[in-house]
Amino acid sequence: MQINENPTTTFDEALAKLGIADFKERIMLSHSHGELYFLSDYLALAQAIDDPVNFRRFFLAVVDHAEKTWERPDSVFQHILKIFNEARSA
Repeated sequence: MQINENPTTTFDEALAKLGIADFKERIMLSHSHGELYFLSDYLALAQAIDDPVNFRRFFLAVVDHAEKTWERPDSVFQHILKIFNEARSA
């Protein structure tokens, strides 16, 4: 994977680059105690991902799995970077 040399500067740009802008509201509302620190994970992913089509496929599969098996599936949006890194390491 190549590192993107053009840093993404906004959250909206990051989601657009990742091909998941349509999930913005769900991502923003996924916190349970008002914390939003995890939003920076999407900025990091946008800078690292070169293939938004494959990232979106991965993202949709993870969200689908969480919706079917997690007690609180919206929390998946808070853990996407960790899940992504674990999938890459597998």
